[in-house]
Amino acid sequence: MSIQIAEELELNRNLHAPRGRASTLYMMHFLTHATRSALDEQLKPEGISSFHYTILRVISDNPGLSSAALSRRFYVTPQTMGEMLIMLESKGYLDRRPNVKNQRALALHLTELGQSKTVIGDRFVEEIEARIFANLDPAAIEAFRGTIAEALNALRKS
Repeated sequence: MSIQIAEELELNRNLHAPRGRASTLYMMHFLTHATRSALDEQLKPEGISSFHYTILRVISDNPGLSSAALSRRFYVTPQTMGEMLIMLESKGYLDRRPNVKNQRALALHLTELGQSKTVIGDRFVEEIEARIFANLDPAAIEAFRGTIAEALNALRKS
């Protein structure tokens, strides 16, 4: 699979990049698409997608988060997030409880089943990251993470 992805990236670089140099944003998009596809493939037998897993992961890390706050984190409309949450709730992965800080909002919490799906997804993410970064030393990985964090901060400021 990694050879196929590398060949496809080279093909895309040659077809779409001026003077054969793909933009960093394009390469990030391609990496995101490739990792999402790999994660979707692994999660399919679990009955969830990479997007569902990511929602569950964020709720696991932030119990009590509101639907509105979650939609802002994912850059989607509250309606879109609401539809996702209804589906995840119907499968028994999360529940909504009264929010003690805000009576008008409901707090999101994972169920035991939702937590177990998150743990399974975490394992798959670790496996994919191990493949992606196998040839990088820990310092290079930390530098890459720092670059991503800086890019996200720059986007949030604009």
